[in-house]
Amino acid sequence: MSPVPHYLPLLAISTNDWERLLAPISEESPCGRSLVYEGTYDEIREARRQDDPTLPQGDWQIELKKANWVQVRDLCVEALTKRTKDLQIAAWFTEALLWLHGYTGLKAGLQLIIHFCENYWETVYPLLEENGDVEMRISSLVWINEKLSLQLGNVAITAPATRDAFPYTFIDHEEAWLLENRASIKEKQAAEAAGKPTRAKFLTSATLTPREFCVNLATDLRESIEYVDTLNHLLDNLCSRQAPGLGKFRDTLVNIQRVVETMLKDKPSEVDSNAEIFEENTSTDTTISDDKLFIKNANLPIRSRGEAYRRLAEAADFLMQHEPHSPTPYLVKRAIKWGNMSLTELLMELVNNNSDLAAIYQLLGIKSDK
Repeated sequence: MSPVPHYLPLLAISTNDWERLLAPISEESPCGRSLVYEGTYDEIREARRQDDPTLPQGDWQIELKKANWVQVRDLCVEALTKRTKDLQIAAWFTEALLWLHGYTGLKAGLQLIIHFCENYWETVYPLLEENGDVEMRISSLVWINEKLSLQLGNVAITAPATRDAFPYTFIDHEEAWLLENRASIKEKQAAEAAGKPTRAKFLTSATLTPREFCVNLATDLRESIEYVDTLNHLLDNLCSRQAPGLGKFRDTLVNIQRVVETMLKDKPSEVDSNAEIFEENTSTDTTISDDKLFIKNANLPIRSRGEAYRRLAEAADFLMQHEPHSPTPYLVKRAIKWGNMSLTELLMELVNNNSDLAAIYQLLGIKSDK
């Protein structure tokens, strides 16, 4: 039996449930029975269903239905531990874990699917056709490549350690860079006013994201890609020419990984003395004040641009706590935001009058809005 993942406690799944997910339903019927027509599929589909908030509702405003991913997970666990071994339900289980726990959850789902293919291929649901055709069997794996791949970009890949920046996803990153490279100045202004992600906002959020978060994220993505490669190789052996490729799914993970690796390049390893200082302080004085910790950390060398901006953010937060009426921390936070802006974005931020802005563009040789 596959080893219990060390990160299982993060997924709100007990060791007992995980072992039962892997174990056969019974000796006589390892994969149990099909649940396609007895209501379980319908229950899971309804729990997954969510209304598109971008669609017009007309005159009648109704409360939009949101997917209940906890319910999806629980329905899948109940079905897969007690009644069936089913690749489609395992795929929905993976989807729920992705939404609930990001790429850590994705790893667990992929491990389960690999286990089903390795250990229950002859009898796992959907069943093989009598002539050995695998089309029905691989439909759930095709769904992973075509549909679940579209959801991979919805996981937050930044986690700023301040309330002055928002977490952003890979989809936000792609939209922000598309806006930066293709949009006109007026379109950029409209996007900024509408609160849409911009390059400057994303970079600020990435700068303020702790290194540990990025390291864990990069590890989850790398291991997820390794599991996809394992599954691809396994399916090639099991299905031969009919093997469903997971290329789209893998390519999306690789693209996300590249963005995260770029973020990591500006986040050097923590200085060893940082840990030593903290240990010394906590062992000799358990009542050390925030002021002393701030001063100790301030004495550490700055090793990158990103770390410099994080220090500025820490300083601003410190001043807001100790001097809430001072304008200084607000100016520092504004400077952090400006630090990730292009010249065009900065001018848009500073100059509100369009005629003045046009004059500055003309002076600097910057093309204005078409």
